[in-house]
Amino acid sequence: MKNKILSFLVILLVLISCETFDEINTNPNQATDASIQVIYPAAMASFVYGMNGESAQFTSILMQYLTGILGDQQQVNNYSFIADMSDATWNRFYSNCLNNLRIVKEKSEELGANHYLGTSKIMEAIIIGYSVDLWNDIPYSEALNLEQFPQPRFDDAAALYQRVQSLLDEGIADLQRQSSTSPSTNDLIYRAANENAWRANSLPKWIMLARAMKARYHNHLSKVDPAGSASATLAAIDAGSFMSNADQPIILFGSEFAGPWFPYFQTTFGENNVGISQRFIDLLRDRISEGTDDPRLTRFVSPTTGGLYVGVPNGSSFRPAGTVVPGPYLNSREAPTPLLNFSELKFIEAEAALRAGQSARAATAHNAAVAASLQRITGSANADYIARYGSETESTITLEKIMEEKHIDLFLQPEAWMDWRRTIPVGSPNTVSGLPSLTVSPSNTTQGNFPRRFIYPNREVVNNSANVPDVSNLDRVFWDR
Repeated sequence: MKNKILSFLVILLVLISCETFDEINTNPNQATDASIQVIYPAAMASFVYGMNGESAQFTSILMQYLTGILGDQQQVNNYSFIADMSDATWNRFYSNCLNNLRIVKEKSEELGANHYLGTSKIMEAIIIGYSVDLWNDIPYSEALNLEQFPQPRFDDAAALYQRVQSLLDEGIADLQRQSSTSPSTNDLIYRAANENAWRANSLPKWIMLARAMKARYHNHLSKVDPAGSASATLAAIDAGSFMSNADQPIILFGSEFAGPWFPYFQTTFGENNVGISQRFIDLLRDRISEGTDDPRLTRFVSPTTGGLYVGVPNGSSFRPAGTVVPGPYLNSREAPTPLLNFSELKFIEAEAALRAGQSARAATAHNAAVAASLQRITGSANADYIARYGSETESTITLEKIMEEKHIDLFLQPEAWMDWRRTIPVGSPNTVSGLPSLTVSPSNTTQGNFPRRFIYPNREVVNNSANVPDVSNLDRVFWDR
């Protein structure tokens, strides 16, 4: 009964309509009367939905995992970004997540609940990093003090990335301290039956997750500081992070409340507005040999009513008969919501090691990543696939091989768009593709240019017009040169 009540409270708080900055300012202490045990999972659910909700739909279209057919999704496919496409993610992060995390941190400090404090800082860091990756400069230092700053200034993106690393370090330090109370069943990321089990099993994994995130965000600076970012990335991994798939977050919302993708594709909105891209299906078809597909195809893609794997060409508004939706790996109630998997961490290690001139380590990490991806998605490590794509050596490993395999592994995850932009050669025009090589959408409205960032949400433009930078979707975030 306790778990059912908790689930109901989480659902209720997550589904509350997202407030604008102005609306938050009207009631800045909206959740302060709730207990830390209740506010914490509500913030966490908003955090996970923000990472894998509307923004993931749009980045998946830009990465041509999906094709936008109708509505906002078609506009994104045409590179004609509209001002309200970012509203849901922006408001979920600020109103339902960062604001609640602020309250959790304040209550944690009052109670000496260092484990709540540490995990909240880790989530805050991830939100900031993710937001910078989409929008570049964002409000932060003044954003949650709206009584004093009703129109918060935008902080410098590069400085915010330093804050990300500081928060992750602080979170690790807090987790290593004694605590008066710890999460347990209310931890949606590393749930445990009780506080003792959480301290024994979940706490070490939270520290691993923080170090994995440190590696991810250091690696994002591959264009800004190739050598330094490689060294810092490998150092974060070597400090102690995921060792296998068992260490990665497995975010299961439960039978009563599914993760972001499943409910989206159960509606006519999801079924009609997007379809699996034909490009992605072609990448997986005959991948091992003629007639032998990538074993993840049937897990990533649902067949049409005719039993065929047919997608929607990029830029087309025509869809074949039957459904063209994801398969059961993500499109099921029981599907885990990805945050950062062990396979991604090994691909990060492979890329950083290759950039650092450590080709043997790069090959070993790449091969481990391929095997982990297959195991996680299909339940077994396909020997034929590993023989062809997961048996690299220091003389055969290349960045192109690493990024193509990582692209497949990151199906429908926004991180794929971050990788793609990072691998565009420095100084190249927006007509040049990153890895994997993509073709500009034939329905583009940008004269053949790829988008390189999100535009600011309409509500922010209206409510904070004095501070919102003037940008287009062809401008770049600070690490994309």
